[in-house]
Amino acid sequence: MFIVMTLVATWVSFAFVAGESANAAMAKTSNAVSVANFVESMKKAGGAHFVLTYRLNGYSFLSDGTIVIAQIPSPLGTKVTTNADGYSGTGRFAYVFYGPTGRIVQWIKNGTNVSACENVLLTGTYVSGTFGKWQCSRPSPYIPSNGFAEEDVGFVSTYVVQSVTGMGRTQAKLSAKVSQEFGPLRCLIQTSGTTTQTTCINQAGFIVSWLLQNGMGSFSRAILNSLKHDPTASDFKTLLPPTKAFIMPPV
Repeated sequence: MFIVMTLVATWVSFAFVAGESANAAMAKTSNAVSVANFVESMKKAGGAHFVLTYRLNGYSFLSDGTIVIAQIPSPLGTKVTTNADGYSGTGRFAYVFYGPTGRIVQWIKNGTNVSACENVLLTGTYVSGTFGKWQCSRPSPYIPSNGFAEEDVGFVSTYVVQSVTGMGRTQAKLSAKVSQEFGPLRCLIQTSGTTTQTTCINQAGFIVSWLLQNGMGSFSRAILNSLKHDPTASDFKTLLPPTKAFIMPPV
């Protein structure tokens, strides 16, 4: 009788542990799917018509300030063109960065061409440096290797998607909250060591807030101030008449 009871107890214990492991595996798989769906929502929103205004703090390359992003994607079925440097693209995209001291950087990409306006950086960095005369370029072929790669740095959505997917081995969980201005939000909280990244999106997948914290030290933040779905021609005009063709300095 003792042997039978021991065997039964052992079997029940084994079944409990096996069930617990199965539940943990199912929860892990479900969480991975939810995170993947979260990222797909952000990517889908990145292909829409929009004008987004973000407030930035501690943002890579641009630091503090405000950025206005506008996009008009090409209709489905549009033939993709390729320039002489091998870059392919369609649609129109623009952003303007307003720095804390009034310094401005603007990029406008139309298909495979890009034009830019900036206060030419003479010494230092965009955060603290010496700047020369303001100038704007005529549209020139987009060449990622010549410094035009900077154009995509200011695109908050692309930057955040890359940051979310590039966290590597992380602990991730999803939560929900409601914004008075943007309605129901889904938030993804990722933790890796002392680094915590919190990304919140609205129901359409647009990034409403993003915060990257490294312990109690450095942080980067982007907060959505306004969202429109009707960009106009004025969102894609250079701030000054283009003065010349020039190649931006490399990053």
